Amino acid sequence: MKNIVFPDYNRSLMNITTSILKYYGVKSNKASLSILEDELNKNYRNVVYILVDAMGTEVLKKHKKQASFLLENKIETLTTVFPSTTVAATVSALTGKSPIENGWIGWLQYIKEEDKSVIFFYNKDFYDETVEFDYDVSEKYVPVTKIYQQIEEVNDDVEAIEIFPEFRTPEHKTFRDMTNTIIKDCKKEGKKFIYAYWDKLDTYLHKTGTKSLEVRNHIEEINSDIRYLSESLDDDTLIIVTADHGMIDIEEIELWKFDKIIETFTHNPSIEARATAFFIKEGMEEQFVTEFNKNFKESFILYKSEDAIITKICGEGVNHPKAKEFLGDYFSIAIDKYSFKLSNSKRAFKAQHAGLTKEEMLIPLIVIRPKK
Repeated sequence: MKNIVFPDYNRSLMNITTSILKYYGVKSNKASLSILEDELNKNYRNVVYILVDAMGTEVLKKHKKQASFLLENKIETLTTVFPSTTVAATVSALTGKSPIENGWIGWLQYIKEEDKSVIFFYNKDFYDETVEFDYDVSEKYVPVTKIYQQIEEVNDDVEAIEIFPEFRTPEHKTFRDMTNTIIKDCKKEGKKFIYAYWDKLDTYLHKTGTKSLEVRNHIEEINSDIRYLSESLDDDTLIIVTADHGMIDIEEIELWKFDKIIETFTHNPSIEARATAFFIKEGMEEQFVTEFNKNFKESFILYKSEDAIITKICGEGVNHPKAKEFLGDYFSIAIDKYSFKLSNSKRAFKAQHAGLTKEEMLIPLIVIRPKK
């Protein structure tokens, strides 16, 4: 299976954060990246960390001409964490901890106390988004300490800033809008750590696939704007660019058509379409495994969830108290182009992530040094 890439938790997205934290004097038991540590040790006043959702290494390779500046400044290829998905990866990037430690594992996570599969980012039930909660579910069950807090607690003279796109900051409709805000903040007096997140490439990829004109044009836009950013900043600022995961073009499987599998469920599956937690009725485990493997063995690896945890595929360290609960009884991982459709929604995806293919797992480490 030459297309399969397992996470390397010594050379991953999480370790970019570890390197940044080390630069700011924050202690961590995770490995830092020597190639990034050497650059940070040049003592920059500002560090700008840009995470472009879904801009994996393989996506950039498919659009080499449009991504020329980004690829020229790529110093390393890393793995993301697992699952290779926005929730797990961005929270690992923002905390310096792996998914199994921080408890943020996928788009929808089953909360036993609510008997719901909750989308933490929206604070809603995945299977019925009209269900809302009168408290922050993620804050109660999976609270985290983000990189901003960690840096500012150790450094009285550093301001940590987060910059988000239109869904949180309405004036950031384009990548250039966000870029201009980064420039404005870097021009202010004092030391700055800036984390900027961009989401729209992920949206285009899901809707139109990895080779579409929409994706190509947007990569060209990001490439141009990051070049513009680098030319607009002084030599006291380092720019780090990466992705949370990549994408693979997929074919969706209507999971709900497989009656002999569905009848084994105690409740709906959770986590992700390509990294799926299944909750099975007592006494029906053998039927579930037999039927699952009969239909999907060539496309998905099926683990008992405790075995998946033992492999450390979701990271090392102290497991979150709810990790086993979140991963259910069995956990499947996509290893080729197929993806489960978990809901009856008419919404269709052309590309998806969360599996173990190189298209999803490999991310670029792009470091843009100031012009001297």
